[in-house]
Amino acid sequence: RVEELVLLGAQKRVQPGDAIGLPQSYFDAFNELAVRHYRQKNYDSAVKLYTRLVQLKPYELGYYKGLGACYLGLERYDSAIKAYACGQYFGALDAELHYYLGLAYYFNKEIEPAFEWIRFARVLDEQDAGSDKTIAAFATQLLTRMQALVSPEQAAKMDVRP
Repeated sequence: RVEELVLLGAQKRVQPGDAIGLPQSYFDAFNELAVRHYRQKNYDSAVKLYTRLVQLKPYELGYYKGLGACYLGLERYDSAIKAYACGQYFGALDAELHYYLGLAYYFNKEIEPAFEWIRFARVLDEQDAGSDKTIAAFATQLLTRMQALVSPEQAAKMDVRP
């Protein structure tokens, strides 16, 4: 299981690529193939490829993001949540990761955690000096939409300020 591999790698302080000694070009080619399958909406094949990449190199944030995106495409929101949550170990301040984690919760109809993760993504993106603030803009739009899905009392507690 992916979660167990991540924890094992963290416990043993394995550095990227150390565990198996394969060249980076191997991972790059494998990742390109996964991306190609994803773009062709062949999500099942892309999931297999990203899962293998995570197993071989569990410290690469991009693999978790790709895996989560595939699960979103398959509408397997619980699996997307797990993939993005595992990625948090390696991208705690990655606004895009948190936005998509919130989106997975949103599609899974778990509004409260969705709201929290999307709001966190917006804050991270706003604080990133090098960001073009696209995530913040999308997050604000989605947060506003989410307010309409809850009771007026809950909506009043939601901070959707830009």
